[in-house]
Parts: sequence; C-alpha cells; structure tokens
Amino acid sequence: MMGFMDKPSGDVQLLDAARACLDKGDFTCARDYYQALSNSYLDVKVSETSLTTLEENNIFFMADLFESLGSGTGGASSVIALAETLAARGITTATNRTTIQSTFQNDLAISDSTLKAYSQFISSVAMLSTLLASSVGADGKLTASDLATNATVCKTKDVSSCAAASECDNGGGMLDAAASEITEASGIGVATNWDTAVSAVKFRAAANDANNASTTLTGSNGGGIFGAIKGLGNAPAGNDQANARCTRMFILQSFFP
Repeated sequence: MMGFMDKPSGDVQLLDAARACLDKGDFTCARDYYQALSNSYLDVKVSETSLTTLEENNIFFMADLFESLGSGTGGASSVIALAETLAARGITTATNRTTIQSTFQNDLAISDSTLKAYSQFISSVAMLSTLLASSVGADGKLTASDLATNATVCKTKDVSSCAAASECDNGGGMLDAAASEITEASGIGVATNWDTAVSAVKFRAAANDANNASTTLTGSNGGGIFGAIKGLGNAPAGNDQANARCTRMFILQSFFP
C-alpha cells in the first residue's frame, strides 16, 4: 500500500489512482494518471479516457446505463429511459454529438476486440440516446406520439407501405431528412458532420454502430437492450422523407410495441 506522501508509480498504481480520481469526479486528476500509463496499458488508457470524457462533459455515465436496466426488462424501456435522462440533462446539442463522436473515434485505437466493442457500445448508445432525447416531450417523457403524427397507425405499417404513410411524418421532435447529411455506412467513427441537424440517418448510423458492438459482445441472439437496438437495423437506408418515415415506424415497433 502506498504511504500518504507517496506518488503512484508503475502502471498498476497509476491505474488505481486514475480510477480513484474518476470515482471522486476529479476528471483532471483521472486524465493525468491515465495519460501517464505506458503503452502496455494502451487499451485500458484509451477506453477509460473515453469514459472520462463522457462523464467530464456531463453527457453519459455508466450509472445511466445501470439505472436504465432497472426501468423494466432492460430492453426498449432502457433505451427510452436513457433518452429521458439525457433530455433532462440537456444533452441534445451538436457539441454533445461531436464529443461523443470523438470518444468513438478514439476507441478505434483499442486492440482487444472485446474491450473495443464494449467501449464503442457505450459511445454509440450515448449517441443514439442523445439523438432520441431530441424527441422527448415537454413533460420529460418519450411517448409514441412524440415520434410520429399518428403513431397508432404508423406502427401498423410494413416496409411496403411505410414510405408513403403520412401517419409516420415527424411528430415534432426529430428524425427527419436533413441537408448535408452523413452517409449511413460511414457511421460514428468516420463521418465528420455530427454537428448538423438531428435526423433519421444519424439515428440509424448510431443504432448500426451500437448493434455491431453488441453483436461482438453477445453474439447474434443478445436480448434486453441489445435486442431492442438490433430491431432498429431493419430500417431502410437513405436520407429522404420516405426513409425517415420508415425509420420512425421501426422505432415505434421496437420501442412501443
């Protein structure tokens, strides 16, 4: 055990010190100790620095994820709970999205596939949640009617009818088509314009990244929050009103069955 006046030395002590600082909410201290780790601890340095960045900017905490799992079955209710938490915190701005994007990009440097998937799952769920938070109503709750003008009818549609369904038009919150949009295939780690409008294609890109990470962690049959996110992968690609309507339909079917 270190004495009172001893400074941490060596990777084990530095990591313990960084985590102790993070637990206390001293993010500058945590970041300093993480940065002092050697390249032998590069994966953990990158992963936990990303988490520090999200917490330091009051965007996303591991406690948010744990608390959301207690809001129901840990499936769709977890995603809704996360969106409501981030909305209450005001985490809906372009600055928040670019901060989350930077953590996802940093995680690309992680060598261990499981740790990389875990870290990218956290970042992509944070992105998905902050995008969905833009639809949370003034009452602080995310309901089906916040997403589509006629949610009851919209969620009865299928891929052959959703594109033309005016009932699936924007309910007033988010997920429309937008100019200067990212390409969906580029995802969080490559696209640079997450600072543009909240939109359907951004939501699908974040959901796809979250699904890819969760598949690495749990395989193809993951349930709970993993299963709820996986259901979003069926939404057709494209940045136009027709595909935005279909995206809303799939969200309603996944989160408000």
